[in-house]
Amino acid sequence: MFRRNAAAIQTFELELATPSVAAGSPIGGQVAGSREPMEIALLRVERCPAGTVQKRVASELVVPGETEGGFELVPPPDTPPSFVGQHCALGFVVRARTQRRGRRQEQVAAPVAICGGEQRVHDGPHLHDRLIASFPARGFHLEVADALLEGGGRIEGRIHAHDDLARSVEVTARCEEAWRTNLKFRNRRHPPLWREATLWEETSRVECEAGRHWHPFAFAIPGELPPAVEGYIVSWRYEVEARCRARVGFTDRAVITPLRFEIGY
Repeated sequence: MFRRNAAAIQTFELELATPSVAAGSPIGGQVAGSREPMEIALLRVERCPAGTVQKRVASELVVPGETEGGFELVPPPDTPPSFVGQHCALGFVVRARTQRRGRRQEQVAAPVAICGGEQRVHDGPHLHDRLIASFPARGFHLEVADALLEGGGRIEGRIHAHDDLARSVEVTARCEEAWRTNLKFRNRRHPPLWREATLWEETSRVECEAGRHWHPFAFAIPGELPPAVEGYIVSWRYEVEARCRARVGFTDRAVITPLRFEIGY
């Protein structure tokens, strides 16, 4: 991949040793043709209908004469994998850029796919700039026992009844794709706004027996779905909701949203 600015006085090329790498493993490559110091950076690129945001993940300075133009960038082991959804995408590029400023600056970028990142599934703390549902019902709450929040994974949990819950409970698992809609505004008068689209939803009915306080449920996640990621402007989120029609009054409802990858800003 090669690009040259109109005002540039020299050209260079960026070559990667491999087009894909596992999180925590080095991304090797070489810059050829440069006679000045170059900043080599691994960028996380989030795209949604409202725009694109790039964030530096790792960087290195290559100085001709001290090195032969080779570099090695290591993405953190908890880096989320690349994925392209229905409306949003999360990807990575390696960028080589000169230290000059303004129109004389020259840069080249090459995409790289990252896979295999891992973070343990947890239940908070939730991010402050978005609504992530997680609350108990009056007569029960939800707990996640085991989960692999990605395509081909699973969600296993249980309904914990506070008292006897001798009724059927409708449990729904869903995957939602969310993205920021107001990227140009970021202050107290313009808080982040999010839009959501449901990618998958499945419902099962759990028959609760009198005298028992633990009632299990399980869902298999279809293979084409994304990993659970809470990014800066994009998010893929798995949510479990339980509804139980009360004998008197409104329907009792509990929700839990287990989290996996949370990207630092």
